[in-house]
Amino acid sequence: MNELLPVYVFGEVLYDCFPERDPMLGGAPFNVAWHLQAFGASPRMISAVGDDAPGQHVLQQMQQWGMDTALIQQDKHHATGMVQVTLAQGEPSYDIVLNAAYDHICQAQLPPVSGEHFFYHGSLAARCPASREALESLHALAGQKTLIDVNLRPPWWDAQWLLPMLHGAYCVKLNQQELAQLAGVQLPFAERSELEQAAGYFRLSHNITHLVVTLGADGAFLVDETGELVMPALPPQATQVVDTVGAGDAFTAILLLGMLHQWDWHTTLERAQQFAGFIVGQAGALSDNPAIYRDFKCLWGLI
Repeated sequence: MNELLPVYVFGEVLYDCFPERDPMLGGAPFNVAWHLQAFGASPRMISAVGDDAPGQHVLQQMQQWGMDTALIQQDKHHATGMVQVTLAQGEPSYDIVLNAAYDHICQAQLPPVSGEHFFYHGSLAARCPASREALESLHALAGQKTLIDVNLRPPWWDAQWLLPMLHGAYCVKLNQQELAQLAGVQLPFAERSELEQAAGYFRLSHNITHLVVTLGADGAFLVDETGELVMPALPPQATQVVDTVGAGDAFTAILLLGMLHQWDWHTTLERAQQFAGFIVGQAGALSDNPAIYRDFKCLWGLI
């Protein structure tokens, strides 16, 4: 098997605090990095935690999972991130504490990045100026393929800085509600064709190479670099939903894995749906059971 390109993952690592449940490690970039590590991609996570007990626990959990902690900054002035998660019929809402350590990722402590590589980030980590400046300094490097996962968490985003960040990206993933918000169109779309046309226009107007639109239980589609529509050959399988926390991150992790292994887009989208379907059938965004990842790797011919 060919050696995989490096993957840098930038953004939040935090604790999801659920009612009547112990806090769970999370944050979209951290979830993506966790999954990629389990699938053998060895991501390089760039984030910050507080100089506190939760921050030490993050580092310990990463080390136990085999993840590289060298690029996790320790902030003596800001606490490790926390999110209060409320579930209503399996659907989460979030109260995201401001001024967490990951809001203050220091540009001066960033690693030198060169050569061909993938670079993943979401939109939440750019909500504060310090981390946004650090993030922008890592954008558009030579040999970079950027995957941006749009997560519009009001009030923590602003189109004035988010849209320029999307411009020229190799791949952008968002859901149909986020597409409508960023494109300035009304929901619901009267016809599926209207949604697809809006996605195609958004891709062109922001010079995005590939645009992925997720549709929840109805799956996803992609508009590729030629403007062609790519849909999975297989619809998503029905799953007994426990909660949907982290389902989008699971999907994104497999998007990246497919790019790393150069799977065709139909295969990548099908496998992303498969893995996201597994995640919604369990509590929380992550699994620490290596056997689960081994089963998917066998299914997909990775071992």
